[in-house]
Amino acid sequence: MFNIDRRKYNKIMLTRGDSASILVEVYDLDGKQYEIQADDVITMSVKKPGSDFIAIEKTATPEHYIIFNPEDTAGLNIGIYQYQVELRTVNGNVYTIVTPTIFELTEDIIN
Repeated sequence: MFNIDRRKYNKIMLTRGDSASILVEVYDLDGKQYEIQADDVITMSVKKPGSDFIAIEKTATPEHYIIFNPEDTAGLNIGIYQYQVELRTVNGNVYTIVTPTIFELTEDIIN
């Protein structure tokens, strides 16, 4: 199961060992969509709250998708993590486009 709850500030729920893909779109404060450039880099980091250890780090595809493969979460403990998404533009600017938000890794009953 994969779900992004927009009512809860983009909380992600993912079953451990499942696949998922997230299309990343970027908007400015006025609601205007930013055109992601070919050399811009979008990175998603996932970690346990209060930890310095990054459990998962994914870079978006050229089509702006963050792809989770089963092996990305298969070895992780179920529970609450945090994620954030960062945009590094071709001209050197860095923007946190999703501030630390809940990422819940749920149990898989069938191995």
